[in-house]
Amino acid sequence: MFLYLPVESELDDPYIGRYRAFGLRVLRSGADGEEELMVLPDVSTDFAFTLRLASLFTRKQLDPLHLLNVLEDLL
Repeated sequence: MFLYLPVESELDDPYIGRYRAFGLRVLRSGADGEEELMVLPDVSTDFAFTLRLASLFTRKQLDPLHLLNVLEDLL
């Protein structure tokens, strides 16, 4: 089972300076526990949007192989 969680980070950009971003942490949950598959630290500056994505991707069990393509289509 894939579990998507929102993560928060502070990032630096040479043009806009420091900013708060929200990303996605992807875990695989199984009988042996949880394994972190990837972290995308900068998906959006909108927490509610990122939380909805995490919930939707977990509910629909989006394979992380397709995550970047889905995000590209959404953004």
